[in-house]
Amino acid sequence: MKIKFHGARGSVPVSGPDFAGYGGHTTCLELVSDAWQIVVDAGSGFQNVRLLEDRPVILLFSHFHHDHIQGLAFNPDLLGQNREFFVSSALCDSNTLKGHLQNYFHGAYFPIDLIEAKDRFIFADFETLPASVGSALSIMSSPLNHPGGCVAYSIGEGAERVCTLFDNEYQVEQESRLLDFVDGAGLFIWDGMFTDEELQNRRGWGHSSIEEGMQFFAASRSAKMAIIHHAPSRTDNQLASLQDQLCEPQAFFAREQQVITL
Repeated sequence: MKIKFHGARGSVPVSGPDFAGYGGHTTCLELVSDAWQIVVDAGSGFQNVRLLEDRPVILLFSHFHHDHIQGLAFNPDLLGQNREFFVSSALCDSNTLKGHLQNYFHGAYFPIDLIEAKDRFIFADFETLPASVGSALSIMSSPLNHPGGCVAYSIGEGAERVCTLFDNEYQVEQESRLLDFVDGAGLFIWDGMFTDEELQNRRGWGHSSIEEGMQFFAASRSAKMAIIHHAPSRTDNQLASLQDQLCEPQAFFAREQQVITL
């Protein structure tokens, strides 16, 4: 399985020389196997995903805050290919998902009615996805702690598995459940928007700290941890300094366009 980060920034895209190394696009993760392509969240980085034509493509949403859906309309393959794309979320049923996206891309906020214009979208209930793509896809979800709701995903095929713990305010009560959820994964992805010090004045915002991620990784039986949702003000130099402090080569701050193969 190939994993590619198309966006690792949180809240709002950023640009400029201080952010070029880790990237300024918001959350978008691509996973590709021989049988399918899955894109988790369509933040601004979604515009750079090359959608494949030789296998089923699933657009999967963890939740619907703007930094996770704002790039949906800007991928040229999505509008140009005359083919079907599955769209799904474990957070809600397919009709509710369609309604959320239609509201966001409503004419009052966006120049075209994207969902109606793109008639090849197939809105699918999450439970039907493995049968829909016709492969050995293994996919599960688990609730996270975030305003408005959010879900974690475990996505894999055979022995290869990736877990996405996007946008979660970590609580001790979650620990046992989430450790079971990521157990044995080749990679899990952690929301590390804040440091412990920053988090003290940001309780209830729906995000975790880098230090909490390191403690969770130490308790887990996962091979690697990627930290994403970098604060929009966090510069390359600051992220590099934080990386040096991790003292753990298997834990890292994700960079835009970074590719990992399991």
